[in-house]
Amino acid sequence: MKDADTTFRALRPAALDELAGEAHERRRDAEVERIMRTSAEPRTVPRAVTRPGRRPLLLAAGAAAAAVVAGAGAVAVTGGGDGPARRHAPATQASPVDARTFLLASAKTAERAPVKPGRYWYERIQTRVVHEYEHDLPGRTLPRPSPGSRKGRPKPKRLPYTFVTTGRQESWTARSPRDRTRTITGIGVRASFPTPRDQAQWRRAGAPELLSKEDRTRSVNNYDMPIRYQIGNAQVSMDELRRLPVDAAALGRELRRRYEADVRKAGGAANVDPYPYYIWMTAQDLLAGPITPGTKAALYRVLAGQQGVRSDGAVADPLGRRGVAVSMGGPGDRIRLVIDPKTAELLAYESFVGADGAPGLSETYEQTGWVNALDQRP
Repeated sequence: MKDADTTFRALRPAALDELAGEAHERRRDAEVERIMRTSAEPRTVPRAVTRPGRRPLLLAAGAAAAAVVAGAGAVAVTGGGDGPARRHAPATQASPVDARTFLLASAKTAERAPVKPGRYWYERIQTRVVHEYEHDLPGRTLPRPSPGSRKGRPKPKRLPYTFVTTGRQESWTARSPRDRTRTITGIGVRASFPTPRDQAQWRRAGAPELLSKEDRTRSVNNYDMPIRYQIGNAQVSMDELRRLPVDAAALGRELRRRYEADVRKAGGAANVDPYPYYIWMTAQDLLAGPITPGTKAALYRVLAGQQGVRSDGAVADPLGRRGVAVSMGGPGDRIRLVIDPKTAELLAYESFVGADGAPGLSETYEQTGWVNALDQRP
């Protein structure tokens, strides 16, 4: 059995994580359970290598409000926020591109990118999550083992229908610990059904609420505190993040050092994800974060050298933007990154569980970049 924290970001503002509410925990547990169902041999993982298979949210203050958008052909039933959410565009396959070749080309593109750091790192993220179990509903919780029981977690009860939640959040993460950080959550939150049959089954079940009032409420959150990120088990400041090596060999050694430290804290390698998967999970967050062009290029080169990375060819992200997908399978799921071949920017992250080709969770990076004022956008 995976610990809940193994399904969340390897890199995120750690101080804000502590402010998440119960609804955030509910959504996190829901995705955890999705991953657990695919594991043949359950195992307990201490708070060591945090990985995203997983997490609907990045900045977690009021995180419960940032639920998530509808799939193609979905039937929307409730929502709120700043206008209609875009439909989830199906990924379309083209001729596969060799993963190593593409990642090395992305490295060259990344290191040529002109970047001038500002006061705040801005992100606007759309999140989409598929829900299939009772504890995904507001006010429900994941079944817990009875006190003193030697048995594992009780089997979660499946809903007679599937529903999808989507929404957006914005964040301005201050580079200086003296500046204020801001997040806006609950933007355009809505729930929907992937098919009319799911909607009909939901009505037969009594049409229960799919989103709580808190989920649907747009919330502006300010933090007058230094914001720290997290790589594995270690917290780092934004400046430390931007001082990561720009040489692939040096970055590889740094990530290996951090991984081995997490292994020791976890009590051995059997309690953490394999190193290539750890690298993949860390890369997903680093590529979407305020790292330097040199570090981004080095990271692409590190990824190119990992076994198990494959190309899924040309695809469309959930907003319909064209990119190239590279993915890696791991404990219980397959993680895919959609990268813009022209800019080497990360367009989307998708987590696949099962063989139906539909991601159980996706995060789309609508806009990222440096700005010099709160509420300014790149």
